[in-house]
Amino acid sequence: MNPDDFPAPKDGFVITHFLVVADQDRSRDFYQKILGGEVLIERDPVIMKVANTWLILNVGGGPTDDKPTVTLTTPPDPNRTSAFLNIRVWDIQKAYKDWSAKGATFLTEPKDHGREIRAYIRDPDGHLIEVGQATGVLHFPVPKDGFVITHFLVVADQDRSGDFYQKVFDAKVIIERDPVVMKVANSWLILNEGGGPTDDKPTVTLTTPPDPNRTSAFLNIRVADIQKAYKEWSAKGAKFLTEPKDHGREIRAYIRDPDGHLIEVGQTTGALR
Repeated sequence: MNPDDFPAPKDGFVITHFLVVADQDRSRDFYQKILGGEVLIERDPVIMKVANTWLILNVGGGPTDDKPTVTLTTPPDPNRTSAFLNIRVWDIQKAYKDWSAKGATFLTEPKDHGREIRAYIRDPDGHLIEVGQATGVLHFPVPKDGFVITHFLVVADQDRSGDFYQKVFDAKVIIERDPVVMKVANSWLILNEGGGPTDDKPTVTLTTPPDPNRTSAFLNIRVADIQKAYKEWSAKGAKFLTEPKDHGREIRAYIRDPDGHLIEVGQTTGALR
């Protein structure tokens, strides 16, 4: 493994995506097979490099000293979700054909919504994954024959959430609303209100976190210096659940955003490298 491939920055921070899974081997194999993820750590947790970011896959569990009221669980109801991977592709018809052949189960064929064509996949635990091709203003720097990974968060107030991520994490606003699109470090955030089923996800409702103390998917921000991040982001208005806690191979703490979305902030110190 090339050390430069690991999400342990020497300066600043990088965005990764944490998914709670029931079976690490099954989920690792799925993301490796479908998305061509490069496995950096096999398990406990699985860490994979995928396109512009990383996926961290681990089993759930109850409260810990750094998140004393939070339980991590696989999606209790896959038809209701608050946060999910949003994969932006150059050619959705090609992605649909190639990924279906590799075993991805799409909810529908790609649907044309004017400024984008999109479809949705479920992973083995029921995590929703959007696959979209921009055709209008929803532009992302997608490489030909490739894709980039973004993170979609359902929010109650686009302006409030946009201001939070801009103020705390210095996110660059690309589109101001409907949806908010922001560039943050190596990745993008897409912030939009929820809503009921659509033709491309006919059984799925998007909602803000119904219970912020139970979560299945969240941003995991890997920092070079967690004490510095804790001090600076607290001064900018971030609400940490606790001070950073030392867990041996990493020091970590958690933030909640205005809608209750959990955000892990971690500094690698040992075997997670």
